[in-house]
Amino acid sequence: MTAAAPRAGLANGGDLARRDRSVPATGSPGGPVGRAPVIVLATEYSGTERLRRLLDGLPDLACTSGTGVLPLCDQAAAVWRIADGRPSGQPSRLAAVTTRALAESIIISVLAREGKRRWCEFSYALPEVAETFALLYPGTRFVCLYRSCSDVIRAVLDASPWGIADPVFAPFTRAYPASTTAALAAYWIAHTSSLLAFEEARPQAVLRIRYEDLAEAEQQTASAVMSFLGIASRGGDTALAPEGRDRPGTVLSPAKADLPAGLIPPALLAQANNLLKQLDYPVLPDSSRRRR
Repeated sequence: MTAAAPRAGLANGGDLARRDRSVPATGSPGGPVGRAPVIVLATEYSGTERLRRLLDGLPDLACTSGTGVLPLCDQAAAVWRIADGRPSGQPSRLAAVTTRALAESIIISVLAREGKRRWCEFSYALPEVAETFALLYPGTRFVCLYRSCSDVIRAVLDASPWGIADPVFAPFTRAYPASTTAALAAYWIAHTSSLLAFEEARPQAVLRIRYEDLAEAEQQTASAVMSFLGIASRGGDTALAPEGRDRPGTVLSPAKADLPAGLIPPALLAQANNLLKQLDYPVLPDSSRRRR
């Protein structure tokens, strides 16, 4: 018996509220990978609009942002850990079944509204929040989107010329009240470190994408995304982003000199440059050394 369209979009196929066992992932577009949820993990101002346009163009994929499903699962799992007396590790069968039922009621509603079979969520929360979802839906495909530290800082500063009011940056501006640049660097370091740790823990379930790759190698990146998600190319056409919008020429150089890197404390600068090297980005210049 063939499952209804919205129900088929959930991870591993079938009604996961009645199951406590994942189906091994496969590379076949018609297999579990081709139906599993897709979670995009990114920092704020990392250029998700381009990736969103690419994924919106893929068949049967319903893209959403800020639904709260991932934090909801994480919070429900935390409550169940207290109730079950399990401070960590795999949730109990009852906890998994009830939490999945809660999440699926929202996901199915989204899929029914969009008339799609597979859910894709863009999340800006720390990847730790996605850990619970990965335990509940082992077949989930995660895309980690990165952007260079200097570009993220510049994008935030350009968007907030009169001061940063976004509460997501509040913990970092409190820690570095004298330098907005240092606060934003600390934000980028915290989120990028978490993304890389999440990626390292699940190498088979995570695809790394850099914003610059989306702009400079659109065809290759689109092909890599489709292959990773188990989606067959239609007629070999993978140019999914609209022409004339956000073209490669608009990408800023990660090492552009107008970033006031001298306002970043040496310890933060060293952390940022270590992460930039891991992601094959140019490092930020150390202006303090030049002054000597």
